Amino acid sequence: METCYKLFDTKMLQSLKLKEKRFGFEPEVTGKISRIPKIRIYEVGISYYGRTYEEGKKIGWKDGVRALYCIFKYNAPYQNISLQFLIYLIIGGVSALFNLLLFLLLIKTMSIGVSTVIAFYSAAVLNYILCVNFLFNKNARWKGWKEYIIYFLSITVIAAIDLGSTKGFINMGLAPVYSKALATVIGLALNFLIRKYFIFKSDR
Repeated sequence: METCYKLFDTKMLQSLKLKEKRFGFEPEVTGKISRIPKIRIYEVGISYYGRTYEEGKKIGWKDGVRALYCIFKYNAPYQNISLQFLIYLIIGGVSALFNLLLFLLLIKTMSIGVSTVIAFYSAAVLNYILCVNFLFNKNARWKGWKEYIIYFLSITVIAAIDLGSTKGFINMGLAPVYSKALATVIGLALNFLIRKYFIFKSDR
């Protein structure tokens, strides 16, 4: 990947729709060309002597972090479902924890229903941000506002399930914290499946 020099056919390069600058370029372009069928890649040996810091080299640890992030970002959407689910467990776990903590904070002054809905939708916004930055491709199936609308319509269905599950477990005698936690686990699995196979579904 880190070969420093790359030559592309103009038509090919324009078709990649690159977004990154600086050291994010290489992991992005490598990830994208690796998924183009029947592409021909030629390797040619070169001699290269990099600049030192004294000569003006400006690579720092932030560039390394950015490069690692780009390797993750531009490859995660195309991994097998097991690995994607593991990644989503982290994303969903962070969102679920936020959901639970906000619910417990709100329930002190609001009803169970209002607290559940506010906590759920707030966590859904966080979940979307994490998904498009770490796991799925933004605008993979729908563009612009259409994706937002589809996303929030889908989570409205999950919100109804979340609310019903939370109230149902409470009516069964479970404490609010355990009821919400169980409902969150159900929502976690449903959210992943809907995101992968409906909202962010991509052909390649």
